[in-house]
Amino acid sequence: MTTRSARPGRPHRTQPPSFDFDPSRLSGLASGDAGAFAAEQFEATAYTDLALAEWQVGVGTTIDGCRFTTLELGSWTLRGSRIVESAFDGADVPVVSAARATLRDVDIRDSRFGSIEAYDGAWRGIRFTRCRLGFVNLRATELLDVAFEDCTIDEIDLLDATARRVAFDGSRIGALNVGGATLTDVDLRGADLQEVVGMTGLRGATISPDQLQLMAGALAELAGLRVED
Repeated sequence: MTTRSARPGRPHRTQPPSFDFDPSRLSGLASGDAGAFAAEQFEATAYTDLALAEWQVGVGTTIDGCRFTTLELGSWTLRGSRIVESAFDGADVPVVSAARATLRDVDIRDSRFGSIEAYDGAWRGIRFTRCRLGFVNLRATELLDVAFEDCTIDEIDLLDATARRVAFDGSRIGALNVGGATLTDVDLRGADLQEVVGMTGLRGATISPDQLQLMAGALAELAGLRVED
């Protein structure tokens, strides 16, 4: 008996994230002081060396075209708020509460975050570079054009998330949960990936041959295969 295989279609090349925002354009901004910050002047303003026990951004508030350099917070709450075309350099925040927040064209560099609760949100055009991230909760969040470059991530939860053109170049991921996720052009080849939870949710992701070998046992178990010598 012969088995006919389906004719292969034209191979689809994994599409990288695409970014329109250039943080170098954030020049000539008004210099913000403590008074401007307290007055929530969050448009076309540059803030430097902010150290606060807590920063609560009101629901519906928009941070637009701002640059924050050396931001130290005990906690940061921005539930239901928006951050647009802004940059963060050298942020250190143990706790971030960002459920249902919208981030568009945001550049984050050389920063450290403990837990990030950002479920039910929308991220578009977001770049993390040389950042240290603890637990990142992106459950049911929509991600489009997101990059983690040279980052260390303890755990990232994409349960029921929708992700398109997301990459992890040069990053280390302790655990990745993709249960129920919808992935398109999610590129894991550049990541040192330690553990995957919800293996069926990896459909639509791109992995390297080495990663495939590491996942072979879990994939065989998922397919109901018994591997014996």
